[in-house]
Amino acid sequence: MGDGGVASERESKLSKWVATATGAPVERIYRRPGGGRNEAWDVEFKGQYPKLFLRVDMGGGAAYETYTLRREAEIYDALHKASIPVPAVIAVHPEIEAVLLGYVEGTAPLAKLPLEQQHSIVDSFVPWIAKMHALDVNAMHLPTLGPIGSIKEHVARELDVWETRLNYHARSTPFLQACLKWLRENNPDVPGRPCLVQGDTGPGNFLHDGSKLTAIVDFELAHIGDPMEDLAWIGTRNAQEPVPDFDRLLALYESESGTKVDAFRLKYHMLFAEWRIGVLDAARPSSRVSAAGDIGAQLIFGGGLHMRLTCEAMAALLEVDLGAWTKFPADESSASGVFDAVLEQMKDIVVPSISDAFASGRAKGISRALKYLREVERFGDRPLQSELHDLSGLLGHTVVDVERGRSDLQKAVLEGRLNAKDLLTYEWNRVCWNHTLVGEAMGVLATRHLPRVAR
Repeated sequence: MGDGGVASERESKLSKWVATATGAPVERIYRRPGGGRNEAWDVEFKGQYPKLFLRVDMGGGAAYETYTLRREAEIYDALHKASIPVPAVIAVHPEIEAVLLGYVEGTAPLAKLPLEQQHSIVDSFVPWIAKMHALDVNAMHLPTLGPIGSIKEHVARELDVWETRLNYHARSTPFLQACLKWLRENNPDVPGRPCLVQGDTGPGNFLHDGSKLTAIVDFELAHIGDPMEDLAWIGTRNAQEPVPDFDRLLALYESESGTKVDAFRLKYHMLFAEWRIGVLDAARPSSRVSAAGDIGAQLIFGGGLHMRLTCEAMAALLEVDLGAWTKFPADESSASGVFDAVLEQMKDIVVPSISDAFASGRAKGISRALKYLREVERFGDRPLQSELHDLSGLLGHTVVDVERGRSDLQKAVLEGRLNAKDLLTYEWNRVCWNHTLVGEAMGVLATRHLPRVAR
């Protein structure tokens, strides 16, 4: 990558381990664009040894971390042995969180392809998800995921895992806590046996050759649970990378699996999926961004897109009409022209001149962050004053400190005095303000929604 001594030292250490694990001399190791904590690296060898793919968690994970790369490697290995099209596990690092996988040819983007190709690819993907759900988890070697219980029990365990993540951090998150209570109280009692679900499945997390699937990838959030969850995750990812026809996908799944799609469970798991993403965003420091990741993406996806979708998912279950999100007007500020000039130079001069794909992606993320900062400068404390007003209305007294107000609101939720429906308008107003600040940086994502579930 050529990004300094620390990166070079890291590449050298990873390269030495790969060479030891494979017995083949490494020609080149380089990081792919994208990724957050779990980095993606391509490894090329001298001679005839085939190219490999390396996933590395350089952060080490927090004390509560469940979803380790070692755990994911166990899942990959079990699925590979069951003839599901996933990369083969070549080696697992004995000390750090790093897994070396077989390289599978293919690309992930879907939405920009011609419609006929999109249908062909999705139609080849869905039967494999149905086959994965049909596997007997009792017969698979998945010791980290056991013991096997009912679907409802596994959903409850997953709620436990994510509640631990949510409560590990000190920040008050009243709406997320209210959603958690709702999810616990409405966990459906589902007949049948649980299955292995990918979690975060859908476009972007499978590869294709332009006409059919070549591999399903990224089992970081995989666990045992309800098959409807994977369909819900496709709906969630649909807001980022749409499938051409969600109803057609559901009908194909029913045909391939012999399982009818349950509309309530599907909507329940859409909320659960979106809520998880909100929890991940809440786990970041109060600054809301990490220097290790794509700053623009962090602003857009966590507190932007996915908190809006969490509200929309909750509203669909409660049958509440939120309406469209409102962009608040603002006047130009003295700094707006400076921001605009910098953004123009980033777009026309800086980004086009960067040949390294990873660095180019980060530069685009910085441009998105600058768009956000421009709006923050224009609006000043208006979002804060709006939230103080809403907190005062919910709590029945004047709130002058937003953190104290959120803490009091969370206490009211935990004590059962307020619930998710009570907080929905409050959170929706926060979403509208957030979208006002990040909406331009979001581009088309600002108008994307979860698919309607009419089945």
